Amino acid sequence: MAMASAFIVATVLLCSSTLLFLCTAPSSFRGLHAAAPSPSSKYKKYIVFLTPPPDAAAMDDDARRSWYQSFLPSNLTDSGEPRIIYTYKTLFQGFAAWLTEAELDAMSKKPGFSSWYPEIILHPTTL
Repeated sequence: MAMASAFIVATVLLCSSTLLFLCTAPSSFRGLHAAAPSPSSKYKKYIVFLTPPPDAAAMDDDARRSWYQSFLPSNLTDSGEPRIIYTYKTLFQGFAAWLTEAELDAMSKKPGFSSWYPEIILHPTTL
């Protein structure tokens, strides 16, 4: 029983730390265009977590991307840049996108929306 509990705790800690890394790692670690400037000052990068639909396991990449885009007001920002920066499907279902605060608020009311986090970069310190 103690061995099973230790395994569960270790798994949760590993998944939590991996998720934290994915959400806070410099965008170059995730294959994003780190040097790309914001399309405009009103847009910010957000990581959006979604609750997978029952058929999520059967979705191909195109179907998953269409599902992600269904949460967005449009596929492009006002300046013509693609909204979706990166998609996630391994540890969680979701995407990173350029959004305004009003768009994020509207998105958060849609079924299947779970949560969001601003994309931030944490710089490790050494002692």
